[in-house]
Amino acid sequence: MIDTKQKELSKFQEKYGTAKDFYKDNLSIRNSLEQEWRDASQLTLPYIFPVENQSESASMPTPFNSVGASGVNTLASKLLLALLPPTGIFFRLLPDKKVLEDVPEEGLKQLDSELAIVENDVIEYINQTAMRVPVYEAIKLLIVTGNTMLYKIPNGSFKAFSPYQYVVQRDYVGHMISACIKEQMSVDVLPEKVVDELELRDSVDNISTESTVKQVDVYTMIVREAHNKYLVWQEVNEMVVPGSEKSYDADGLPYLILRWTTVNNEAYGRGLVEQYLGDLRSLEGLTQTIVEGAGISAMHLFGLRPGSTLKVEDLNNAQNGEFVLGDLEREVSTLQVNKGADLQVPMQLMQQLEARLSRAFMNLGSGGIRDSERTTATEVRATAAELEATLGGVFSVLASEFQSPLIKLILKELNPKVLKVAIPSVTTGISAISREKDFTNLNTMLQAISQLGPDVIGQYLNVPAYLGQIATSLGMSPSDIVKSPEQMQQEQEQAQLQQQQMMQMEQQGQMNLEAQKQEGRG
Repeated sequence: MIDTKQKELSKFQEKYGTAKDFYKDNLSIRNSLEQEWRDASQLTLPYIFPVENQSESASMPTPFNSVGASGVNTLASKLLLALLPPTGIFFRLLPDKKVLEDVPEEGLKQLDSELAIVENDVIEYINQTAMRVPVYEAIKLLIVTGNTMLYKIPNGSFKAFSPYQYVVQRDYVGHMISACIKEQMSVDVLPEKVVDELELRDSVDNISTESTVKQVDVYTMIVREAHNKYLVWQEVNEMVVPGSEKSYDADGLPYLILRWTTVNNEAYGRGLVEQYLGDLRSLEGLTQTIVEGAGISAMHLFGLRPGSTLKVEDLNNAQNGEFVLGDLEREVSTLQVNKGADLQVPMQLMQQLEARLSRAFMNLGSGGIRDSERTTATEVRATAAELEATLGGVFSVLASEFQSPLIKLILKELNPKVLKVAIPSVTTGISAISREKDFTNLNTMLQAISQLGPDVIGQYLNVPAYLGQIATSLGMSPSDIVKSPEQMQQEQEQAQLQQQQMMQMEQQGQMNLEAQKQEGRG
């Protein structure tokens, strides 16, 4: 019998419906996209999006080529380095404008140093929790399917969900309205009250008894109650799990539903692989043709003329260098396919497809750089800059939907007070590309001026301003590295004062020496 607590929890279901019904009602939209996601997965990484509820012992399809898999892994690695770089800080904590107005200048310097300590604490937290491992898997899901969900484990890392594990609804601007996750868990990990309730029920259709451990479907419901508030609870057998109900503000919601690209009025995103499915399918078909044709060409089949005096047994049993009675040149023939020239056409098309896919997936090692002995470093940098610029839109989406929420979630665990005085600002992604462009332009300008001679540089170049722009383009604070005009003036005054003091000391020493000489003469 359901107790009073369960009746209170059922109010969620009375207002929003059960999580199981919501999941079923929103399956149709996701099912219409699953075939594209599965095709994209089978041509790249088949394990990324297998058939739903597929057993662990089931075999996965194996593509005839590895271009798709290599491209996804390469691009995922580069995106991981851009989003969560292993060295350096990928964000800055900037003091709020209200804080800047109220805090004196000396206090701002201390605030900057304290915020820098917090930034290092966040990076250390990411390293200690091995957060890059699930994020790497999530990025591969984004590239292949265009969708994934990350759950921030309290005081821990992330858990990545594949799009076949959840359904989602969004508003007209792309913000999540509601979502539901479906997982299978062991009955042993559920609360005792829930297990008791399950045993009292006559129907437990959603319990799987295929294995020795009973598995039960657990639904996690996420609903936006207000503009900045979300309600989360879990259900088992249409019963709300006691203690699972929680309320979060938008910045504290631990569920991040990510998309590769946003599509107007669509709840799900589209992946990069889906945009190149035509090339991947063509490459797969051509590769299969080449492989099968090469296998046929490599076969060694011999024919024996009917009525020949030679015996097949004698030919099969003959050792190397032995004599066989008969005219072998006339009696024995060899099967020759002679299709090498015909296979050159698909081979050339395959090379073109591989080059296009290599550029799309930023695989510089195979098709992004001109293959020659005189390939220069300038060509490599230009190709890399061009490919990175094509992902500018992706960086913008991931910065707003992943990096900023990630920083806020970690800060809420480590030091919630920081968010009241500072605003996280992401310094990687599209902003990093822009700063790299500034750095290149500054160096180009300096090289152009240096051709006019060192006198022109000293006369026309504002060195402190130039150094400050270099520090900014590298993501550093100019005030911490480049000396201000006031500091340089103070140092000059101190140097002049020290020089005067030394001159005075030398003059005093000479006067004392002359006085001693005069006393000696007297």
